[in-house]
Amino acid sequence: MNNRVNSIQINLYSISSDFRDIMLRLCEKLIQKSQKTIILLNDSNELDDLDNFLWIKNKNNFIPHKIVTDEISSRDNLLLADCNLKKLNIDKKFDTLIISPRRSIKAFKYFRKFLVFSNKKRDFEPNLYKNKLELKGYNVVCYEEYQKFKWKVS
Repeated sequence: MNNRVNSIQINLYSISSDFRDIMLRLCEKLIQKSQKTIILLNDSNELDDLDNFLWIKNKNNFIPHKIVTDEISSRDNLLLADCNLKKLNIDKKFDTLIISPRRSIKAFKYFRKFLVFSNKKRDFEPNLYKNKLELKGYNVVCYEEYQKFKWKVS
């Protein structure tokens, strides 16, 4: 086993709820905490869908965010992206990356925290990934949605 200490946190989520609904609730909390986060989506269709959803889902409230093609200021805390993040000129102050169930990544770098979502319908064994990632020195926790918006560590 690899005993080196890695400060990168990876949370693996197996979900049954709609990813957009989960993002709405999660983004509200991230905004309250002023946590700088990027949500990595699969393609422009998924990006447009989540973008619209975050603006109009709640009639009396919206989730302030930008997409990576907008002009980004230091005050922007939540970005939606659908491209290779290495090609973006993004302020290094973004420390959390959320990954859509439809998207995958090849490496866990550039961020301190990763939230990786996967639909329960797919064949996904989070504990298999957990063991492999822990051997590489990452801090990994697996969560399973057992009721709508209710989680347990698996």
